[in-house]
Amino acid sequence: MLIERNKRLVKDFAVYGFGILGNRLFVFLLYPVLSFFLEKQELGYYDLSLETVLFLLPVITLQMRESTFRLLIDTNDESYKRHILTTTFVIEGVMLLIVTAIAPILSIFFTIRHFFLIVLSIYAYSLYELYLQAIRAIYSSKCYVLASLITSFTTVVLTFLLFFVFNRGIEALFIGTIVARITAILVIELPRRKIIGSLSLHYFKKKYAKEILHYSIPLMWAAISYAFITFSGKFFVAYFLGSENNGILAIAQKYMSILLLIGVPFHLAWQETSVKYYQEKDRERYFSDVFNKYAVALCVLSLIFSFGLRFFKSFLMGAEYYPSINLIYVYCISATFFCLAQFFEVIFQCTKQTSKILFSFASCAIISLPLTIFLTKYYGLMGTVIALIIAYLYLFLYRFFQTKKTLPVRLNKSFYLAMFLLAFGGIIFYYTTSS
Repeated sequence: MLIERNKRLVKDFAVYGFGILGNRLFVFLLYPVLSFFLEKQELGYYDLSLETVLFLLPVITLQMRESTFRLLIDTNDESYKRHILTTTFVIEGVMLLIVTAIAPILSIFFTIRHFFLIVLSIYAYSLYELYLQAIRAIYSSKCYVLASLITSFTTVVLTFLLFFVFNRGIEALFIGTIVARITAILVIELPRRKIIGSLSLHYFKKKYAKEILHYSIPLMWAAISYAFITFSGKFFVAYFLGSENNGILAIAQKYMSILLLIGVPFHLAWQETSVKYYQEKDRERYFSDVFNKYAVALCVLSLIFSFGLRFFKSFLMGAEYYPSINLIYVYCISATFFCLAQFFEVIFQCTKQTSKILFSFASCAIISLPLTIFLTKYYGLMGTVIALIIAYLYLFLYRFFQTKKTLPVRLNKSFYLAMFLLAFGGIIFYYTTSS
């Protein structure tokens, strides 16, 4: 039984992994290549702008991306699906109208570079994120992967074209991401029209709006807390150290995100698998087995990736960004703990206890704020990332002990060995760096 479940999990992971791998690798090319041509201040400003959009996204979408997938995947009732889809997009339409009304007022009081493109990014990201979860539940994981690949490929092609041919500077990055998301929606939906065909005001009902928001609102506050944890570091870096240091931080983050090539597709695959097998009698054994193997994989990948990136740095970034290499290993540690914490988030989703996800992120944000301020001020960029490690370690431990009440996950020798190797690898990484 365990073998069959693991095969299904591996199959889902392979499908999502293929899409995420292609997605990340395409987009991954942008920052390193542009680091040879953009000044650190420019790259730092764009990264800060993008983080602002991502920070606002949970509020503007009310984090309905999660409720859309969870409620649609749980039923075969076509009428119910139409109600959920219509209600979700009607609510989102109202939120975007609010953005449209507020944006001109903000532009009067604040002078923000590329303000119009930032607002368009909010529209594109909001609709794209909701649509992506809808096709994942309505069509298939393969359509989800295809949409991701179309988005990343189009982003890279348009950005390079606008940057190198039309000399648009960082505007190329904004326009590339906006047009790519619209293109992906059109390519996936126009031949099928199942989601568009389900949208009708006739299917909008208050009771479904309450069901959607009851699930998503706690996740919205959780997502805001998570965005605050990651975003605040860049704000304090810009305040204490200057925007050029945000450029260095952005490069380190982009390379670190490659580690999520295993974390993101695993999380997506595990969402589907865990919901199906949560009610089984041997769930404790199964969940523990998957978790310990996952922890080992993350730690091994962190070691390989960190040392490999340092070795090939001269091929992967401009010389002025070399200081970012010193941040890579600690960033990988933070990513490892975050991925492990996400494993337990899925257990909360199985029982629809989204309020516990909210509390874990909110308390993590409260802890990370003073840590980030203090460590960034006195220890620079390294302090910013160490604050992130502490925050995600807390998040992992909190969720680990919280889920013991409903589904205890048992740690075995493999997990402790992986943690030892991760710590020992850090000693070797920084000792050889200083040498």
